[in-house]
Amino acid sequence: MKKFFLICAAMIMLSGATCSAENLKFIDALDDNGYYYDADSINTESYSVFYVNMAVIKASLNRMYVYDVKINHAEKTYEILWSKILSYDTRAEIESNNSSRPVQTYSDKSELGQMVNLILYGE
Repeated sequence: MKKFFLICAAMIMLSGATCSAENLKFIDALDDNGYYYDADSINTESYSVFYVNMAVIKASLNRMYVYDVKINHAEKTYEILWSKILSYDTRAEIESNNSSRPVQTYSDKSELGQMVNLILYGE
């Protein structure tokens, strides 16, 4: 039921979104958190390095977290370049952070790993 709610919420969001996420693709959900990436934001630097906007919707908090992420698939690392927190229902920006975060690793089983597989292999 929660996945259904998140999918419905994403459809509503796509119909009138004012944030950078324009073509959200569903990755996964856990409890009331939905994980998405913006297919229109993908910018490839090389075969294994690309940039993409990700969104995490936390329905119970009425928040949408948007991240611009640099991913190095060969090294299984990512770096958040900037982030925004929006009110989910109004899309009003609550907070933004334009500083990059330290490079982190990810696993193939994580939401980020699933997103990378969707982008690169359609799986």
